[in-house]
This record gives sequence, C-alpha cells and structure tokens, in this order.
Amino acid sequence: MKTTSRNFKDIQWGADEAKGDKLLETYFVRIPEYDALLNGDYRYVIGRKGTGKTAIIQRIIAEAESNYNFFYKYLSLKDFPIQDLREFAARGMNHKARYVPIWTFLIAIELCKLIIEDNSICEQEEVLELKKFISTNFPQQIGFAETIEVLTNNGKEVKVALSWLQGGCSSETSINTMVPIHYQKITDILLNYIKQVNTDSIYFLLFDELDEGYKKGDKNLNLLLLALLRAVENTALQFSDSHIQYRPVLALRTDIFNSLEDNDLNKLDDYIIHLKWTQEYGSPYSLRDLVNARINASIHTANPMDPWGCVVYDSDPALPRRVETLWKYVYNQTFERPRDIIKYMKYCSKELKTPGVLTYATVQKAEANYSQWFYREFRDEAQSFLPIYNDVLQAITNVGKGRFTFEEICEKFNENTNIQTYMTDNKVNQKEILEYLFHVGVIGTYDDRNKKWLFYYKDDDLPFDVAKEMIVHYGFAKKLRIHY
Repeated sequence: MKTTSRNFKDIQWGADEAKGDKLLETYFVRIPEYDALLNGDYRYVIGRKGTGKTAIIQRIIAEAESNYNFFYKYLSLKDFPIQDLREFAARGMNHKARYVPIWTFLIAIELCKLIIEDNSICEQEEVLELKKFISTNFPQQIGFAETIEVLTNNGKEVKVALSWLQGGCSSETSINTMVPIHYQKITDILLNYIKQVNTDSIYFLLFDELDEGYKKGDKNLNLLLLALLRAVENTALQFSDSHIQYRPVLALRTDIFNSLEDNDLNKLDDYIIHLKWTQEYGSPYSLRDLVNARINASIHTANPMDPWGCVVYDSDPALPRRVETLWKYVYNQTFERPRDIIKYMKYCSKELKTPGVLTYATVQKAEANYSQWFYREFRDEAQSFLPIYNDVLQAITNVGKGRFTFEEICEKFNENTNIQTYMTDNKVNQKEILEYLFHVGVIGTYDDRNKKWLFYYKDDDLPFDVAKEMIVHYGFAKKLRIHY
C-alpha cells in the first residue's frame, strides 16, 4: 500500500529490463501512438537500446492477457537457429526476396496457432482445416524456432490433405489422403484459409530481440531482417481486407535499422514509430513524466502532477554553476532514454543512506557507478560496429580532457597500434571512427554561431564536422577520467 512520503528511498524504480518487470503495468507511460499501435495503424517500433521498445511489447502482452478476445505470440530471435534459416533461401530469387517465403510461412504458422487457441471460432470449417494441418505437421505446441527444425528434418516438406491441392474438392478420399509437398507451395493456401476465418478476435505477433547475434557487415543477417520486414508488411496488407484482425508489432534498434540498405524501407515510413524522448514536463515522450509515473506508483506526494519536486532538492545550491536544477544535471548525463535515467535513480537510491529527499551530494556519489554502467551500455551496442571501441575510448582518456580538436584526438589514435591496425585492415580513417562516435552519442560538436553543443541523438539530421570542437558526453566523464 502506498503511503505519503518525501523519502526518495521509498520509490520502487522497477527492474532493469522491461521483460518480466511485474511492476511495469503500474507505471507504464503510454506513448502518443500506443493506441494506434494496438489498432494496427503502426507495426514497427524503432529506437535506440533502452528507449522502451520491449516495454511497449510487454505492455501489449499485459493487455492481451487481460482481454478475452486478444491473442498474442512473443517471437524472439534469441536462440533462434539463424544459420538453419539461411538454408531456406529460395532459388531463383535475388537479394532479400530469397528469405521472404520462409518468413511468410513462419508468420502463417504462428497465426494458425493463435486461431486454433481461439475457442470462440473453433468449429468453423476453416479453423478445423488449419487445426488438422498444424496437428499433422507441428504437434505438441512447438515453438517458433522448432518449426525450422521440423521443416529441416522433413526436407522442407509438410503434409496436407489432397483436397487442399485440388481446389477444395470434398470427396472423402481427398479429405483423408495426406500428401507431402514443399512448404512454399502451400503458404498461399494457408493464408487464404486464414483470411476466410470470421472472428472479432485480435491476433498479435510480437517480434523482439532481433539484435541477438548481430554483427556489422553481416550481409546475410541484414538480408534476413529485410526479408522479415517485407514478410510482415506483405501479410499485413494481405489481411487488411479480411475479417482477420492481424496485428504484427516488430521492434528493432535504430542503428540496425539504419544499417539496412533497401529502397523499400521508405515504403514502411507511415507504419513506423520512432522512439525519441525529451526532458520537457508534460510533452509527448516526456522523461519527466516517465519518472513521475514511477514515483506516483510507489508513494503519495503533495504534488502528484509533478512529484519529482517533492522527493528531490531540485534547486540545491550545491549544484555546479550554470546548472539550474538537479533534474537537468541528471538528464544531461543520459542519452535521453528511459533506461538511463531510471538506472541513475536506482544508483542514487543505493547511495542515499538516510531517509529524506535526493540531494546533489548523493547524485555525485552515484555518478561513478552510473558512468561505469553507461559505458557498459555503449560497449554492448558498439561491439557489433566498432570492435576497437575500448582502444578508441582509451585514446579519449589519454587526451585528458572532455573537449578537444580533431588534431588532438588523431594524435592519440596514431599512438595506438590496435587502432592503426584496425584502420589499415578495414580501410577506415580517423574521421570515420569519430563519425561513428558522433552517431552513437559518445561525442558531440560545438556550434560557434549558436553557442551550444550538438548531439546526433537529439537531431539525427546533424552532419559531423571535423572542423568543430568536440565534446565527450557527460555520462562518460567519470569512467573515462576526464575533465571539462
């Protein structure tokens, strides 16, 4: 039970990962497009790591579990047999089209399973046909990954009633006679059966953890992801004029999405949600609102509209010069992501030894641990794109300050043999390495005209200019042992 409190330590900030967070439902902040996502107007959620993609999917799962006519399947590429999937490349096709048939078949199978679970339509003729097909080929409720294993073991064939291949001929022989056939040849038949199902139920296929095993330059994996996007889009359009309310939701990291090269990506734009959070109180995608929601879910305060000020000494006179509030101090050390600011709050709570409000002194104590964590978050993302990230950041440490010129950092790059070897082997230069750091937010550049620092994660139209002075993001300061 919540109690009235000004004690910062009474706040439950939740689990680090949205997946499995039992408190998520109590403090989930709906993004402006959330209802449209449920209605099928959007189907792709693109955002940096830690921006809430999985939280959105977990919230949809919670809603599906509490609505009698919502059915869902969570589909993860974690532990998925990607190598086996590559063996299903269709012959005679180029580029991503080679993998669209297998993804389409997998989507059809998962939809069939959801329809079969729906007792409100279990006696429809089309449902009985689908149930027979699934029980014959994929029994015992096997998972997403196991479907590939079954297909592989059966030589990419499935068994179907002869009537399926004879245009619905209903003779007893054709209904009871099962014949093997290549999976691609019956995908359209499956989809047509699904389209004929008459129901008010809503079926969600939720694709997540698509970054598992991702490596920059893996062209085959990029093709698989492009093919998945195309299969999701094709099936969504195919079912748009049917009774089936099919709701695919696919979450993907921004850096991976941006690395995909295909002209068809622009065609998806109307259906994409780009997650971008801001610090402004009361605005869409407000991190302040997100923090306030977690405070309100834990305690009662005198100002539930903006409880932050009730549990934090926001105008602490100990704050550094030119920093107006404790909120801005904390916020400036994040990538404007929910995961960052919530993690910082958890470290602050651990450092607060006595009951009371959060002060700048406590935030300072938490800063070292937070910076270490912030670095590890970057490391996990950078490993796929910049294998020498550790040497590159060590070079920044060797510069010894948080603001530097292109010439200053290049001097430190040139002193590091690992960086030199990497540049030679991969045919990249210092500018390209720094441009990557700019794109992921490790460094920003200074705008002399407007007298402000520019970071790519705030505006992804910003160009990188080596002529400008550079600054290291404040979140890395403690870890890299630099000063400004």
